[in-house]
Amino acid sequence: MSVDSLNFIIQNLNSPPFNCNTSLIAFDLWSPTTLLQTLSDVISWITQSPNVDVMKETADETALRLLHHLKILKFEPPSDVDDLEEWRSGLVEGAKRSVYPVLFYLFSNIDALKQRAYLAKYLVKVEIPSDVHDVDTQEMQNELAQLMERFKVTHASVLDVQQDTMLIEDIKADLKSMTLEKEVLSRKIEKTMKKIENLPSLKRQMAAAVDLRIQKNRLNELEMQRYEQRDGMISTEKKIQRLRDQLAELRSISENLDPTNLIAQLEDDIATNTYLLEVKLSAEREQKRQVLNELARVSNMPAIEQADINKLQAELEAKTNEIMELEKERDKDEESTDENFSIFRHQALGVERRKDAVAEKVQEARHELGSLQQQVDQRKDVLRSTTGAEVMSAHQFKTYVGRIRDKKVVYKKKKMQIEELLTEREVLLRTMNLLPKNVEQLEQKIESFGAEPITVSSALPSSHAKIALPDTTDVEELRGIVTDLVQDLDQQRDTVTELKRRRNDLQEVFNGEEETFDSKKAEYESRRAHLNEEFEELKPLIQSLEERQEEAEKTIPQVEEQINEAEKQLSAFNSSASNPDEDLKAQLEEEQAIAESLLQNNGSQITDYEAAKKQMILWKSLLSMFEAKIASTNEDQHLGNEDS
Repeated sequence: MSVDSLNFIIQNLNSPPFNCNTSLIAFDLWSPTTLLQTLSDVISWITQSPNVDVMKETADETALRLLHHLKILKFEPPSDVDDLEEWRSGLVEGAKRSVYPVLFYLFSNIDALKQRAYLAKYLVKVEIPSDVHDVDTQEMQNELAQLMERFKVTHASVLDVQQDTMLIEDIKADLKSMTLEKEVLSRKIEKTMKKIENLPSLKRQMAAAVDLRIQKNRLNELEMQRYEQRDGMISTEKKIQRLRDQLAELRSISENLDPTNLIAQLEDDIATNTYLLEVKLSAEREQKRQVLNELARVSNMPAIEQADINKLQAELEAKTNEIMELEKERDKDEESTDENFSIFRHQALGVERRKDAVAEKVQEARHELGSLQQQVDQRKDVLRSTTGAEVMSAHQFKTYVGRIRDKKVVYKKKKMQIEELLTEREVLLRTMNLLPKNVEQLEQKIESFGAEPITVSSALPSSHAKIALPDTTDVEELRGIVTDLVQDLDQQRDTVTELKRRRNDLQEVFNGEEETFDSKKAEYESRRAHLNEEFEELKPLIQSLEERQEEAEKTIPQVEEQINEAEKQLSAFNSSASNPDEDLKAQLEEEQAIAESLLQNNGSQITDYEAAKKQMILWKSLLSMFEAKIASTNEDQHLGNEDS
């Protein structure tokens, strides 16, 4: 059941005398017992009977009571047997699928059902079992039927009186309003007479007013005649168009007409009519003539006594025995003849019976066709007399269907355009709702940058334009105005289409730039990850180099001390009178010997290769420094000898 039907049921349940005060959700959650009790209360309210508690009844009693009342109220249950059984079981159980339709039917016809329930109290016949039916009960039934007829007449007269009473009340109200209007008009007439009684040309103006009224009445009559003539002209044009359509249809039929098929159809009709006339109708006529002769003979017979009846019965028995003997002889003759002939005879009898049955059906179909044609003619006459229109032919109906389809296509296009406009309107409304938020966000960003947002005053009108009536009532001017409006609407639609196209182009450009940005961003992320990996790989090497730098910085003072000692030794060598080369060589040899001895003694204790390498580099640098000192000393001595 639809939501509207459920709301209608809930609205009636919430109104007096039920006052359930429920809602759609709460009504859906009602238990089957509550639904069944509510249905029982509604039926009791309509039938003006006391309420019954369904909890105190058995299921059979409840079912019989409800079904009896629904039968009186003419509720139509499902026609299918399975659906009917399911509906009855659901009604006893208080199922929604069975209770909801009954409630909707009851609330939809409250006044009519109340009147039907009232009449059922006095007009429903009581069924008397056959075992107790006798003469007295028959007399009581006859009296009850007479009383029911009197009740019907009385009830009809009461309804007429009620309607007359309502009409009298309406007439009284009309008379009262007419009296008030008469008083108002009399006062207006008195005021008007007082105003114009002193006018010098009163009679002339009154005569002119009378002439004006006569001319207005004549103008109204002419206007009515013009309307009648226009309606007659329209109906005549419709009739001419209808006759033209019929003529075109007949011409198309005559062009496509095949005489062979028409002749074959006429031959079939002639054969059928000939069979009906010569065989079937003649046999029926002969049979009815025999019956008529028998009835005439019986009617002309004198009064029949018991002896005559016995004589007739004896003749009937004799004729019956004779017929049986003849049938036996016929059966013997058929047995003695060839079986093929008997088969053909039976087939011929079967064909004859089927032929008679088909002829009977054809005759019934013709009678039915005639009655239907008569009904169609009557309906056409009624339609022609009431509306002045004619029933459409098949060709006209096809043309009408084609026009309807064309209009349906136009309607779908217009509907699609309206839906597009509504969608665009929703988009624009959402855009208008989002723009103030975006403006606030932009102002907040501008203020966060230390600047002030600039507010541009919009020159909006203080009041909206009001819709006014057009300045003219001329149809052509109004048509021109509508044409201009349609052209403006088309221009605006073209502008909107161009803006949509530009928006789509910009959207495509934006999508391309966004894809480029996404690719660049992905490339940046990959390179960043690669650099992070390389940084993690180089970090231990950097730490080791920093450690080596710290160790080198620590060894620098030692090397400087050694250099100072070497310079002191060099100065000592320069001051001595002995040969410095030999002394230095001797000292170097001693140092090398000491180093070799140390290496031999402590070779097993050196485990750190890097430290030994550093020590070797230091010794090599010290050796090169000493060699440089010796070379410089030799050069100084050589230069001194040359000067001397």
